[in-house]
Amino acid sequence: MGKTRATIRMAALVVSAALLAAACGGSSAPGGVTGSSSGDGGAEAPGTDGAGSGSGSETVTGSGSGTDTGAGGEAVIDLGDDEIVLTAALSAFDECGSLLDHLRSEYAERVGPWGFEGEGWYGPGIPELAMEPDAMEEAAESGDMAGADGPDSGSAEVAAAGLVEGVDYSGTNVQESGVDEADLVKTDGRRIFAVSNGLLLVVDAASRQIEWSVRLASEHATELLLDGDDLLVILNDYSPPVRLALEPEGSTADQPVGYDQPATVVQRVRADGNTLRVVETLRIDGAYVSARSVDGVARVVTRHDPSWSFPFVYPQGGSGSERVAEEANRAAVLASTLEDWLPSYTVTAGAGTNPPSGGGLLPSCENVYVPSEFAGFGVTTVLSLPVGGRLAGEGAVSVMAPGDTVYATPRSLYVATSAWIAPELLEDETARQRAAADWRAAIHRFDLTDPDRAAYAASGLVPGRIHNQFSLSEHDEHLRVVTTTGDLWWGQDGTEPSSQVRVLRQTGDRLVEVGSVGDIGRGEQVQSVRFTGDIGYVVTFRQVDPFYTLDLSDPENPAVVGELKIPGFSSYLHPIGDDLVLGVGFDADETTGAITGSKVSLFDVSDLANPLELDVWIAPDAYNDAGWDHRAFLWWEPARMAVFGISSWTDQTAEAVALRVDAGSLAEIGRIDHIDPSVDIGSTDCRRLDRSPPAEVETESDLWYTLTYSDNIACEPGESPAMVGFDCWPVDWVQEEARSSGVIADGEMMFSCQFGSLDVIVRSMVIGDELWTLSYQDGNTWQSQTGKLAASDLATLQRVALINLF
Repeated sequence: MGKTRATIRMAALVVSAALLAAACGGSSAPGGVTGSSSGDGGAEAPGTDGAGSGSGSETVTGSGSGTDTGAGGEAVIDLGDDEIVLTAALSAFDECGSLLDHLRSEYAERVGPWGFEGEGWYGPGIPELAMEPDAMEEAAESGDMAGADGPDSGSAEVAAAGLVEGVDYSGTNVQESGVDEADLVKTDGRRIFAVSNGLLLVVDAASRQIEWSVRLASEHATELLLDGDDLLVILNDYSPPVRLALEPEGSTADQPVGYDQPATVVQRVRADGNTLRVVETLRIDGAYVSARSVDGVARVVTRHDPSWSFPFVYPQGGSGSERVAEEANRAAVLASTLEDWLPSYTVTAGAGTNPPSGGGLLPSCENVYVPSEFAGFGVTTVLSLPVGGRLAGEGAVSVMAPGDTVYATPRSLYVATSAWIAPELLEDETARQRAAADWRAAIHRFDLTDPDRAAYAASGLVPGRIHNQFSLSEHDEHLRVVTTTGDLWWGQDGTEPSSQVRVLRQTGDRLVEVGSVGDIGRGEQVQSVRFTGDIGYVVTFRQVDPFYTLDLSDPENPAVVGELKIPGFSSYLHPIGDDLVLGVGFDADETTGAITGSKVSLFDVSDLANPLELDVWIAPDAYNDAGWDHRAFLWWEPARMAVFGISSWTDQTAEAVALRVDAGSLAEIGRIDHIDPSVDIGSTDCRRLDRSPPAEVETESDLWYTLTYSDNIACEPGESPAMVGFDCWPVDWVQEEARSSGVIADGEMMFSCQFGSLDVIVRSMVIGDELWTLSYQDGNTWQSQTGKLAASDLATLQRVALINLF
């Protein structure tokens, strides 16, 4: 922290303690300590020059005024003045003093007696927007975006002992060709790298044996990037809350302040010869968001929230204590340093237990970008780290806004977040409804042409919410974005949700709308989006699945050209050629919209105006993860085969399903599970009870429900009340009725048992002529869990090996 910072912090806390004591009837506070909320703290506000860099107040009108005609002659767009898109270019300060002044004033304006109370809401502002009708024409004439063309998915050829990805083995299911995505498991066709119980393990695919393992710095939520013999292992971790140097009167000594703080740990691991070793460990303030890798350079995105850990003091009771606490907290904010607001990092050699060999503030001051209006409590940082090179904080770029959605092409990385609403704009229900209906998302573009740094390039605002990364697509120097506007939660003001496609083009440091089409799925929410070249697909849902096809060949005039309504919805879309799309999602009741099981649809899109559902596959009462984690889905083109995991808690099964697409139809090839044949699931020394209660047990009783909806056993004294793979407990509230009705005998005790855990299959990959699958207990990848790998024959799906990863 440094002596200067410690001195400032101590002074601020002494003032805070004195002010609180005065409020509670103690000695008088020293005079002259007041907080200023006037604004810029001496720094010139960004975005005041009105042109180019830093302009955050310029607006453009929606380009689609009027009405276009979609499938069946229906009107699909009518965008008026309320569809204005506010641009949101960011600014940087050229020296640290001005940046600190800006941050102090921004946070001091929003502090209260309980810290950053009423932190606002991440949605739209409700600004008075100025009209600039010529802005769209400007954007159409110029543009700086380096577009990335190519299919939405696919595999680059990667040489590993002569093996080719997509031919000899499968890689991670990625959104864009040439952009690898961090994942739970990686393979080079010879080795499988996976994580289990805080260990990184290497499995030899030929021998099906664990070759090496190494302990990692954390056991939480691990993802990997692989480049040759080098891996970046990205882990979630936590740092303890800070402790006050001086405690206010009436508080407990050595009391932690704030919460455990999220931290991201990046470890570079070398798999060389017969060794697996941690070379270097980088620890960063802030939660891990996502990571991409292009040509061996990883771009790791983190999000740090400084409002959680600032050591505020709080009212201790007594007249005026809240007012004095607020003044004290504002004084502390105005005495803060950059270390209070920006994330820090440390680098250590090896596994991270040695003293740090480097560290400091993660972004340099000139690489911190701020919006012209406060955008929320959070700092989004993009680090550029060579997978096989030195880990360091140099080259990090930060935006003073909390990012939540990451999309990348080989040349661009986009981070999107919902805009922030000041708490005073949410004081009544009407304002809340208006804010919900008027939600806006900010999108920031970073240029990736420099391997050492992701350079900030441009920003823009679009109305609505972004569903996930597949809602964004860069193509031919344009960014296509699908958003949903309207009131999704309260529904009190009659504003139905509706979705739109916005087409943006970079002009200077702004992402400016040049075209749009709206009124997609009115009254429904977006469930999935996929772009491929000039074509787009959008699925919305409320009771049935409208599958929309989009023609995006003219960026200034995108059009909805087809619509198909079917039961259920697709939560993930995967093109498998020019004319076919697989939709993985859920079946649903046409009347109520209630989900009834997993569903796969095969769509024919050869005629965009008339999309067809050629075939369906349905698994009743089953759940799948493809909608929220596309990496759980595998498409193996050589065999025209799709693989994904399903689980059912009604019949307590977890499997991977393999489907083949052939001649316009779907056929189930088979299923794979990770059940260990040496373990007799459900075996017990006690007597198992029938789930059909005898006639003497009335349907209104607790015993009837217990027998009907649980697995139950009756155990004699000395017998272990257990079932293999189940959790069992005594059901004291029905023992007497069970004994009197003859369900259990005198001397027996009744126990109810619930299935313990399923080995849920979360990943699939092809290596040679085998299909490998990875599972975790209950599919939980966010905590320390024991994983399993299974190898099955690709042609027959017969399992040939089951490996416990520990």
